[in-house]
Amino acid sequence: MARTAKLILLSLAVCTAGGHAGPLADKVAAAESRQEFFVEGADGRRFLPADLRFVDKLASPDIASLVSPAVAAISNFASQLKDAGISLAVLPVPPKSLVQSSSLGVGPEEQAAMTAGWEKIMAEIGAHGVPVVDLLPEYSAAREEVFCLRDTHWSGRGIDAALPPILRMATTAGIAVNSAPEAALKDVEISGDLGGSPEKVQLRFPSLPTAVQDPQLLLLGDSHVLVFHQGGDLHGTGAGLPEQLAAALGFMPEVLGVRGSGATSSRMQLARRVKAKPEYLSGTKMIVWIFAGREFTEADTWKKISVSPRKQDF
Repeated sequence: MARTAKLILLSLAVCTAGGHAGPLADKVAAAESRQEFFVEGADGRRFLPADLRFVDKLASPDIASLVSPAVAAISNFASQLKDAGISLAVLPVPPKSLVQSSSLGVGPEEQAAMTAGWEKIMAEIGAHGVPVVDLLPEYSAAREEVFCLRDTHWSGRGIDAALPPILRMATTAGIAVNSAPEAALKDVEISGDLGGSPEKVQLRFPSLPTAVQDPQLLLLGDSHVLVFHQGGDLHGTGAGLPEQLAAALGFMPEVLGVRGSGATSSRMQLARRVKAKPEYLSGTKMIVWIFAGREFTEADTWKKISVSPRKQDF
């Protein structure tokens, strides 16, 4: 009896988060009742429960107010960088459970409502004068797997889609872009962070420039900037977003990625770097801030962080 009551309360907590009961709440509640760290979808796909909680909230009429702390922090960060002569581009990675919602049994009308919520968030950021890269249209139309099947990160194909808009913004920021030949795709077997059997992903391993790391472009964010780049449990090196950008730019960008939430902790890490080395951002023309889209509502906090070496607010 006590277990049943606990499950009912858990389901209600998930359903009422953000004041909106979405179609994915029962799947999250069921996974958590089984103490599973993933939600099983169709065709061997697995999803992070936090992704589903966020995607449910996208259909809420209150989505703008739910993401207002995130938008305020993003706008504040962009304003600080602008004062320092640095451009900011924000790239929230669309939730896998939104792009592949049909794998979770979401119907067309529900999908449309969720997509509209995502578009509202993109518009909110843009209304504050912050350039934002919206990958959802291209991801949704892609025939290839833009996400790993049983991992929380984008695949090599997903990185391919992110590269052109970043390079266009880099050009606008005054960073020269070369026309490097595109490396061939190679099949690589990985064991995803959502468990299950190993899978094959297609990755590009470009020839890297001989030039040393250049601070003109800084990749800031969560493990999306580290996957296929840092090694270890992030599935190898030489094929991440930093490498793809290096091949096109002729230099390796500065990389500052954190594991876990890229919302506040990544900016805190940047502030610490600047405090320890005041010239850290000297020569930086653009920062590309990449984080999982779920962070808009699922991050622990969206604190405003000063990146000035003269003022720290944490």
